[in-house]
Amino acid sequence: MLLFFQRKLPKPPVPALNDTLDRYLEYAAVVAAGQSKSLHGTHEAVEKFRVVGQKYQKKLEEIADNEINWVNRFWLPEMYLKVPLPLPVNSNPAYIFPEQKFEKPGDMLRYASLLIRGIVDYKNGIDKKLVDREISTGKQKVHLCMDQYERILGCYREPGHTEDRQIRKNKNDNGTEHVIVMSDNQAFVVFTRWMGDLLPFADINYQLEEVVKKSKIRRDLAVPIGGITSGSRPIAAEFWRRMREVDVNCLSLSWIQNALFIVCLDEENELNNNNDEESKKKSTLSDRGKHLLTGNGSSKFGFNRWYDATIQLIVCSNGTSGFCIEHSVAEGIVIINMAESALKHLHENWNRKIISQKERNFQPKPLTWHVGVDEQNMIEEQRVIFDKLSNDLDLDVLEFNDFGKNFIKKCGVSPDGFIQLAMQLAHFRTHGYLVSTYESASLRRFGFGRVDNIRANTQEALEWVTSMVRKDVPKEKQIELLRKAAAKQAQVTSENISGLGIDNHLCALNVLARDDDNTPEIFSDPLWKDIMRFPLSTSQVTTSSSIKDTYLCYGAVVDDGYGCAYNLQDSFVIFAPSAFKSNERTSMFKFKKALCEAMKDMKILLSSP
Repeated sequence: MLLFFQRKLPKPPVPALNDTLDRYLEYAAVVAAGQSKSLHGTHEAVEKFRVVGQKYQKKLEEIADNEINWVNRFWLPEMYLKVPLPLPVNSNPAYIFPEQKFEKPGDMLRYASLLIRGIVDYKNGIDKKLVDREISTGKQKVHLCMDQYERILGCYREPGHTEDRQIRKNKNDNGTEHVIVMSDNQAFVVFTRWMGDLLPFADINYQLEEVVKKSKIRRDLAVPIGGITSGSRPIAAEFWRRMREVDVNCLSLSWIQNALFIVCLDEENELNNNNDEESKKKSTLSDRGKHLLTGNGSSKFGFNRWYDATIQLIVCSNGTSGFCIEHSVAEGIVIINMAESALKHLHENWNRKIISQKERNFQPKPLTWHVGVDEQNMIEEQRVIFDKLSNDLDLDVLEFNDFGKNFIKKCGVSPDGFIQLAMQLAHFRTHGYLVSTYESASLRRFGFGRVDNIRANTQEALEWVTSMVRKDVPKEKQIELLRKAAAKQAQVTSENISGLGIDNHLCALNVLARDDDNTPEIFSDPLWKDIMRFPLSTSQVTTSSSIKDTYLCYGAVVDDGYGCAYNLQDSFVIFAPSAFKSNERTSMFKFKKALCEAMKDMKILLSSP
């Protein structure tokens, strides 16, 4: 059962202060080496904090004693809710579904309807506590926290002037549930449950057909209200403060906030009649990822969205589909499990002859808004911000087919550690130095656990990648250093999933120290910012081997950085490197080439007798 054992899960520990500071200095040395900076001031600041930091450590331990999970009080606002940047690209990842070919009229809506019903069925299982309890991988099996399953269709992110807020959705006492369908930049209420009963496929499909008809009629007069969610969070917060002064706007917003999820129907009307080869060619993995991340800008489908929603199911007439995910609520694996359940429902029912007839004449409800001139101008402000971001995104997927995790396991190395070290080598060969690296480490073995950060830019990794660019280092030494770096990566991973990582701990200490007039020198040291920003942001998001042609992607988290999610399969790996075109430091072409070469070179090393 879903929440069985939930209360028995342990609290995350508070790491020892000196242990965290020792490891902080290890990473500081690697970052400083890349910038030719002195570590003298950093060492002094850290040694002072071993003393002055004791009071913050004690305060943190008191908080940990009184809360189920001390991490989330600090991590969630700092990582997500206080960040004023636009959600698209910067925060919201995309999960790309297998490409479809909609051959007959109505196929697109049939596909969307089956996925909607599949997701609704999955939520029904969550509500009835029927989702199987998850167990951790690895040698020591432990139960995992299942709270995120309750939240993925039960939370909404509301923009704030200084900090966003997560809203838990209202439980509807009359047993009615709905989704919001976006079509032609307009929002419609589509019911999925009525008086306690899940609506059959036919009722959902009929409502989608009506949405498409009505949106075309209203298209020229509609204000693209969803565009306000695409840009600056403070601008969005001020927009809604003004909009709430009108009752009809409050009602329409409430419909959206309490929807299970958003469905975005992106219909390229010219596709059916256009016979040129450009319109017919199969979309690449990169094309599909960009479509889900940004809708290719406001002039295409980028405003046919609602980025504040946890889940946006996007279906385009060109065969692209998948999720755009508001990341503050849950981690990727939880959402992927839901998606794969919905895709299974789709495949089980797609070839079956649908004989059910709609049981009720449900009509989708178009949401109405009163938008003043000032508010329309704010949407246009967001358009400028969003289009600049969308146009600047560079996503270039690498399908690496030489080998996958089966070969890596035979070499006695952790597959994830192997991939992380390959990215370290790729970055070093591209830029000549290592940078702070982010990889999510699940903390779901603790109550309400989310993540900490596995930093792959270790001293051992630096020693190994340096040996790989020197001609005077024998292969035997390179192999020795590679295995040493892999062992350190495994150690860091183990520490993190056990709740002993450094990032959440340092985040909490930093926040607690802000209440004092005198900021401890460790937090004002110039190197602190470099250590706490991530020019290489990575994540392993491995999908079921039974579902092909799928991956997850996101944008770089800093202007001069790379994002790189990867789908690690038995015999291949799909990498999704991203960067910003306008930045002069990064080079997608060089990084992607270096990543491919790093994988092959590591195979040669580990295959040596």
